[in-house]
Amino acid sequence: MRAKITFTTFFVYAAAVLAVTVLPIHPHRPGYWTGEPWWTVLRWIPGVVDAPSFVLNVIMFIPYGVLLPLLWRATDSARRLALTALAASASIELLQFVLGMTLGSRRMVDINDLIANTGGALVGLAILRLALPPAAHRRLIRP
Repeated sequence: MRAKITFTTFFVYAAAVLAVTVLPIHPHRPGYWTGEPWWTVLRWIPGVVDAPSFVLNVIMFIPYGVLLPLLWRATDSARRLALTALAASASIELLQFVLGMTLGSRRMVDINDLIANTGGALVGLAILRLALPPAAHRRLIRP
């Protein structure tokens, strides 16, 4: 039963993250791209970000760091969790880019989002380990 609740919580969380990061999608309007090259949506310089945006991206991935290790034992290590969070965040950024180039959502693709999201997942893992310190206790929650 605990596993079902954890999985459902993770599924709802993932859907909410996608809704926040991808929606709304506005189709191209006539003249929408005029004078604006596609690479203007790319932000590749780390550290050039407003603080509220960075903090919100950290907060957004804290549940990822708490829930994923409860669902998948392999991610109960900082290295593995960081890699999965980086992959998940990169997937979101890629989806934003593809949707921007094809439908016109024009979301920014930002290296700082990758950094903040990965950091947020690690904060979530730290919270999980503080709440349930021994790995044996965390195993009791998993299927």
